[in-house]
Amino acid sequence: MMDKVKAAIFDLGSTLYRTTRHLGDVHRDFLVKMGLEKYAELTDPQLEGAQSRGPDMWLDGRMLRNNVDIHWEPTREEWIEYDRRLLKEIGVEGSLDELVEKYQQEWDKYLSRSRYVLLDGCKEILETLLERGYKLGIASNRFGDPRPFMEEDSILSLFDSIEYTNVPGYKKPSPFMLLKVADDLGVNPRRCVYVGNYVKYDVQAAIRAEMIPILITWCNPEEKENAPPDTVIIDNIRELLGLLK
Repeated sequence: MMDKVKAAIFDLGSTLYRTTRHLGDVHRDFLVKMGLEKYAELTDPQLEGAQSRGPDMWLDGRMLRNNVDIHWEPTREEWIEYDRRLLKEIGVEGSLDELVEKYQQEWDKYLSRSRYVLLDGCKEILETLLERGYKLGIASNRFGDPRPFMEEDSILSLFDSIEYTNVPGYKKPSPFMLLKVADDLGVNPRRCVYVGNYVKYDVQAAIRAEMIPILITWCNPEEKENAPPDTVIIDNIRELLGLLK
């Protein structure tokens, strides 16, 4: 099956890049700083569930109602409303006006000094795949263009197509971005692999696009247990060189 592959398309977060801190830890730190220590005891699954039920559902609905562009991003006011709904969902009561403003200020400070870090070996492996004749692309669920930090890490020029969105209908597990990248590369989707770290987003999007799903587990080893049959599982990006010869 791999001998027919002509292109490799990648996710970004926890696939080629890692964040400096886990998102749940960031939320808990913010809660402690605002004097909401008891809510900082929430586990990652509890925080993720609260986000999914409250602010994520609200924001997705807002984007769909307004038929936003594929590269739309929330305003600061919308992020404040997002914070308000998150705090309500985890059980914070009373007037939240001051709290949500402080919460967003913490996010502003955090985002101004944090960045993605390219995982070890990624640049060299991507360069080797190019040398072997494979075309490369990116399809990533995210708000904001990733090109600036990819250029800082000297990998931007390695990709012929980069797609990003966090808008429902376009974002994974929809196959939209994957198919758009394959079209940009001029490669049939069935001759593409898609490499990502989450089954419910990345593997499912690859299956829907009729690409070969490759699950990379170096940041999320627990995802192995969720992988459906015929998913190619690798622990490290270096294993791609044994698959794509």
